[in-house]
Amino acid sequence: MKKRDFLKLAGAGVAAGLMPAVARSAADPLRVRWLGSAMLEIEAAGLRILCDPCLGEGPEAFLMGDPNEMFDLAKGPQVKPHARLTPFPGLGHDSYDLVLLSHAHEDHFDQKAQAWLDRQLPMIAPEHDAPGLAEKGFAPQPLRHGAARQFDAPQGRVTITAVPAVHSQNPQISAILGLGNGYVIEVESDGRLQRIYWAGDSFHADPVADALAGQPPVDLFIPHIGAVGGAGALGLLSMTGVQAAEFADRIAALSVLPVHHSTYELYREGPEVLQAEHRRLAPRWQLLLPQEGEAISL
Repeated sequence: MKKRDFLKLAGAGVAAGLMPAVARSAADPLRVRWLGSAMLEIEAAGLRILCDPCLGEGPEAFLMGDPNEMFDLAKGPQVKPHARLTPFPGLGHDSYDLVLLSHAHEDHFDQKAQAWLDRQLPMIAPEHDAPGLAEKGFAPQPLRHGAARQFDAPQGRVTITAVPAVHSQNPQISAILGLGNGYVIEVESDGRLQRIYWAGDSFHADPVADALAGQPPVDLFIPHIGAVGGAGALGLLSMTGVQAAEFADRIAALSVLPVHHSTYELYREGPEVLQAEHRRLAPRWQLLLPQEGEAISL
């Protein structure tokens, strides 16, 4: 997007708690900012990517069934409000080039974000979710597993490859929920190649292991933890800290930034389990635990 023909997000300053815009800097080719839950801002060679946008706050941040409860699978869960326990830190930009969705569950793309987001903004999403997003008026660009999309960025080139995201280790539950997407994001800038793997709501299941086999280590692994589900009707739907540590070891990640914890009442486990496992194992990877709204540069 060398011409910097960036699409504006409707009402950004009012609806989303806008922070002062962050300048695009050639000295900072890869920057990741965690905004709570699974929401991320990634600035990759000047390309501005908004991931899993969720803007709701307070005791009724979003509406969704509760996966931590028991319910009749034939009838489905009771849809109810879920609380955000932390304040939304605000967006860092007044415009974005791309939205990246791991999947369209409401704790990853909530009702407030759906109402606020410019429906013409390019959106890469799982094939499973594309029809529903299109019905809501968005412009999804489904990316099948193994397929890649390349972008000319202001300071280089960005390649995004879709990887399966397996939401449950139970094949029957996984089939009900549908496969989401994880993404390998490769950033080429000033002769340097950096790689992020954002896993989405996934375990290190066979389809994921197969997709990642033979790939070089990633500079940053972003797992979704939180141990959601637990004793609920669907079982465990996001990793524990112990599982995330094993995942990081298996893919030989250089650093790990866990997300999908602490922000919502929905989460059953914070980052402390992963932190304890990191201390116990003393692995080669670095554990990054920024506060919500804090950015890290690679």
